Order: sequence, then structure tokens, then C-alpha cells
Amino acid sequence: MTENRLEARLEIRLLPEKLQMLKDEAAKKNTSVGGIVREAIDSYCAVSADEKLAAVRKLAELKAPVAAWDKMKKDIAAEYKSD
Repeated sequence: MTENRLEARLEIRLLPEKLQMLKDEAAKKNTSVGGIVREAIDSYCAVSADEKLAAVRKLAELKAPVAAWDKMKKDIAAEYKSD
């Protein structure tokens, strides 16, 4: 399992009013200003609905064998046990 450690740093300069807005929002959400900024970055970098749909269409073109979920779940569990 990969560890999501926050190691990279970013410095930005803001107008005092903008920083206060971030602090107020962070207080409302019971988080830090950094948490608010990370949330905004995640939202900005999120995959669009069109991109997701295109990926699903590509997967559907593979014509991969698909069974009922219960059977697939058992097969997956069996593979993990064999490792």
C-alpha cells in the first residue's frame, strides 16, 4: 500500500482579505488553510465526467469476460489467497 505523505511544499502570496476568507472557511470546516487549499487543488485536478465516460467506453471495447459480482469477488479472493 502506498503512503500518502505530504512532503512537497508550496508558497503563495495572497491579499490579506483572501487569506482571511481561507481562514474563515477553514474554521467553518474545522480544518486548516492548507486543507482548504489541498481540497481546491484536488477539485481543480479532478478527472472530468467526459474523461471518465471515455475511459468506460474504452474498457467496454475490450470485451473482457465479466461474471456476476459474487463470482468475480470469489475469484479475486481466491487469487489473493494463492499469493
